[in-house]
Amino acid sequence: MAPGDEHPRAAQALIAVAPLAGRFIERVLAAGEPAMTVTEYLLLRAVAGGAGGAVELASRAAVSEAAVSLQIGALEAAGLLARTPNPGDRRRRDIALTTSGTRALAAAEARLGSALAVPLAAVPPHEARALAHGLRAFERAISSPPPPRPRPLRPPHPRPRPPHPPR
Repeated sequence: MAPGDEHPRAAQALIAVAPLAGRFIERVLAAGEPAMTVTEYLLLRAVAGGAGGAVELASRAAVSEAAVSLQIGALEAAGLLARTPNPGDRRRRDIALTTSGTRALAAAEARLGSALAVPLAAVPPHEARALAHGLRAFERAISSPPPPRPRPLRPPHPRPRPPHPPR
């Protein structure tokens, strides 16, 4: 491998495996108890890691701030999160995992760990260590900026033009 080829080759490898890993993780989370989506899992994980504001939660879960608000409401209704008034700022509400949320996150992480251990068993130990190290760095890099806005699949409908005055 020529110097400088590492990043493009890593990108190609990630392009090949990320969608497969994502589907694998979706299936494991959906089959669990409680069943959850990847977004719900990422939000629970972010809250457990100390994230609190909508911008930070949106970045860590790779969704919009509006989606965070809806998801936080749903997770609160399910008893997995609790919102409490912030003592220093009456406009803000602190978000924390409930006991049920802590248990649900731990169960999801255990299921994912067990499920991913099966295909990872085929990876030699030194490569598994390098993979873990590289993925931690990549996670830090990819969760920093806000996610890109999705582009529409088809062009928007043209706006109707006002009628021209008769000549």
